[in-house]
Amino acid sequence: MTAAGYASAWSEPAVTLADAAAELGGTEERLARVMLADWPDSVLRPPTALLAEAGAGGCDLHRLVRAAGFYDLGELQARVTERLDGELAAPQERFRARLRPAQLPGLNRRMAEREAANVAATLDGAADDGTLDAAARSLLAARQRFVLGTGRSRGLAHLLAADLGSVLGRVVLLDGGTDRAVEALADAGPRDVAVVYSVRRYDRWTLRAARALRHRGVPLVAVVDGHGSPVAPLADRTLTAATGGPSFADSPTALVALGHALATAAAARSKGALRRLERREEANRLLGRFPDD
Repeated sequence: MTAAGYASAWSEPAVTLADAAAELGGTEERLARVMLADWPDSVLRPPTALLAEAGAGGCDLHRLVRAAGFYDLGELQARVTERLDGELAAPQERFRARLRPAQLPGLNRRMAEREAANVAATLDGAADDGTLDAAARSLLAARQRFVLGTGRSRGLAHLLAADLGSVLGRVVLLDGGTDRAVEALADAGPRDVAVVYSVRRYDRWTLRAARALRHRGVPLVAVVDGHGSPVAPLADRTLTAATGGPSFADSPTALVALGHALATAAAARSKGALRRLERREEANRLLGRFPDD
């Protein structure tokens, strides 16, 4: 579908690209027609394929995207992908939009580039605004540390709870089990803190558990994906991860990195972290847990 006929939030990048092509004319206009031919799929193709079909060169592509207001093709493709990420809630919708045959060439390259960009943007943002440091300090000051995650977030919660438990005491994992949640709520209070993972498609159990902890006065640290998690408005602090990419599934890479950074920041600030690690290692040796013990 052409830029003129696309009736959704995709129109802004498409229109700026078309306007730039009309102003430049020549090879750039021919290249823009290729990029707009089946919008947005066509613009997400590898640059080599776009240039070959248009009979254009790298300099032509650079002039076109710069005239349209983008630093390079990567930025234009990222803008389009971000819009797609926000509009497509269900996995099957993302599959149909992102994994068509025309998009398969260069898929691994695009994934690698996007994952690196996601992690850099996420960790830089969390550090720059002070949220990561504040969340780490709240974990250190807490009496108990609850970690919540169900559905697709369960693995993220397990990983963070394991890392935190290595360096801090009284870490309680809540991953959907009712009995454990009841026990936790019976003993929870304002001196505790809860880290809540909530990513699309936002499991209702997580939201109910977060509300219940909030009702008990427990401060919340939300780790979310930026698409409108219902947990975020409940939280005292919110850590947001970039999860966009070319897959049918939202990327978990920056979410894993964010949890890893949070556990590392808490460990670095804990006076007892090294002693706890040493005691755990001794316990592992006594139990003969690992082959090299």
